[in-house]
Amino acid sequence: MNNWKKLFASLTLLVYLAGGIPIARAENEDEIDADGDGDGDYVELKAEDSAPFDGFLLHKDAMVKLIVDREKELNTLKLSFETESKKLKLDIETVTKKKDLELQINKEMYEALLKIKQDRVDQLSSQQRWGDVKLFLGVVVGVGLTLGVLSAAVQVAK
Repeated sequence: MNNWKKLFASLTLLVYLAGGIPIARAENEDEIDADGDGDGDYVELKAEDSAPFDGFLLHKDAMVKLIVDREKELNTLKLSFETESKKLKLDIETVTKKKDLELQINKEMYEALLKIKQDRVDQLSSQQRWGDVKLFLGVVVGVGLTLGVLSAAVQVAK
C-alpha cells in the first residue's frame, strides 16, 4: 500500500507543478505560438522588459530543466505503471494456471475414485451371482444326498 501512497503523492505533485506554476507572458511581438492555437505559449523578454503581472519568471535553462524533469518524472511513472501492470498480469496468469491445474488434478482424482467404486460394485455383484449359484448347487446336492441316504436307509431297512 505504501507504493500506492508514493504514486498518489507523485501524481499530485506532478499535477500541482503542471498547473500551478505561472509562466510569464507579455504582450510582445516576440510571442511564440508553438501549438498553433492562436494563444502564445511563451514570450521572450529582454533584460529591460517587465512582465505585466506578478508571478515567477524563469530563465531558459531553468525552464528547460523544469520541462526535462517533468518529462523524466512522467516517463518514470509510466514505466512504473507498465511494470506494475505486467507484474499483476503475470500474477493473475500464475494463479489461473495454478487453479486450472488443481481443477484438473481434482477431476482426475474424482474419476479415479469413481472407477475404483464402480470396480468394487462390479466385484460384489459378481460375488453375489456366484453366491446364488453356490446356494442353488448346495440345495440340489443336499436334496440329492438326502434322497440318496433316505433311499439307502429304506434299502437297508428292507
